[in-house]
Formats: sequence, C-alpha cells, structure tokens
Amino acid sequence: QKDSLNYEGQSEFKYIPVDQEAALNMGAVANVMVQPKLMDFRTTDIRFDSYGGISGWDDVREFEIKVNKTRDMKVKVEITPNIDTIFFDLKEFGDFDNYKKVDKQSVQFDLELNPQTERKFGYILTTRHGTREH
Repeated sequence: QKDSLNYEGQSEFKYIPVDQEAALNMGAVANVMVQPKLMDFRTTDIRFDSYGGISGWDDVREFEIKVNKTRDMKVKVEITPNIDTIFFDLKEFGDFDNYKKVDKQSVQFDLELNPQTERKFGYILTTRHGTREH
C-alpha cells in the first residue's frame, strides 16, 4: 500500500477554467483536528487627530494552532487564515514546515504530519487601522 490513495469524501464546486487552481471543501475530516486559539489581544500605537479623537491604531493578536492527527498514515495539511485587511504584519513561530503569503489578504502554513502526531505553531498578527494604514 505504499503511496496509496484513500477516498475521503466528495465536494460540489463550480466550473474551474483550464490551468486554474481549485480549492475543494471536502467537509470535516475526523482524523485530523485543527484547533486555533486566540492567546492574546491588545490595541497599540493609538493615534489622535487634532480634535483629540482616535484616528488610527494597531490591533495585535497572538494565535496558537494545534494540529492533531490520529490516522495511521502521513498527511499534508494546509492552513490558510484570511486576514480582513491588506495592512498587516505577521510574525510566525513554532513547528510548521513552510509559510508563505498567498495574496494581499491571506497566508498559508504547510505541515506534514506523521501518523499519530501533534504539532503546534503560532503567529502574531498586527493589523493597522485608520491613519496607521500605511
């Protein structure tokens, strides 16, 4: 059974043009659990306008992601958090294989999980708002 494929489910998706990437939502996979957790939230770098009103600020969130695998085969997992702004900085840390910025509002973490394993990683996301959006 080396390099064998297993049926995991099915998905409905719209037409995909030739040579384009398709993302399939296969539903929940009981053998792989991804548990995101917000560890910290704070507002920093508050800016004020000439009238004393708040004109800009940064929100800093720290996330921990725990990925458990109970299946008896190696799997690859992609985790793609979407960020609600293009004005952000992200500092990643922990146990993951690859990190990349996908587009202006999303990033991707890649992990390869061996049988019966757990991996943890995290990131600190700073989003800029108002006059801080530069």
